[in-house]
Amino acid sequence: MVTKKLFLLFLSGCLSVFVAPMIAEATPAGPATSTAADAPRALIGQLDDALLATMKQAKALGYAGRYRNLAPMVGRAYDFSAVAGLVLGPHWTRFTPAQQQEFIAALTDYTIATYAARFDGYAGERFSIKSVQSLRSDRAVVYTVLTESDGTAHRLDYLMQSTGGQWRIVNVVADGVSDLALKHAEFTHLLDTQGFPGLIAGLKRYTARLAREAH
Repeated sequence: MVTKKLFLLFLSGCLSVFVAPMIAEATPAGPATSTAADAPRALIGQLDDALLATMKQAKALGYAGRYRNLAPMVGRAYDFSAVAGLVLGPHWTRFTPAQQQEFIAALTDYTIATYAARFDGYAGERFSIKSVQSLRSDRAVVYTVLTESDGTAHRLDYLMQSTGGQWRIVNVVADGVSDLALKHAEFTHLLDTQGFPGLIAGLKRYTARLAREAH
């Protein structure tokens, strides 16, 4: 069951701060043409299908099984290299290549763990893709809605970026709250106060807590 888990998915381990979504950075170019919309729409559709399939088997799979089921799809859906750079801003370019890879690995693990921990049951929820909008040639937004069994609807806007012809997620805005902005606030705070070791330790701590508290 995903009641209120939508918010927990994007706010877990992060500061509860409302920040304008990253989508505002670009000027909308209008609805995407059918061809331009196909790849972003297909990717989000695959993610939605993977989430629903895992939710329907959630109890039998357990946390570890859900993690294994979702890891390939989440890894394919997100551009974690781009997300890492956006989350950490100027800090990112000061990392060594080894540190960058270590952070990407920890961020990937944390993201998969969050999905596995929060989508832990099924009670008739459904996803629907409403539209795809071009922001520029290499960026688009896929507007989706998650509807609970009681009819409560939550909006999920996926900011997609194409790199080398590959469309992937770089931000999710859940009911107006930007996941990227929240992570930026939390992770840069860790980095500023505890340095790189503290940042990695914090991410691993969040991930371990998700696994420990998951059903």
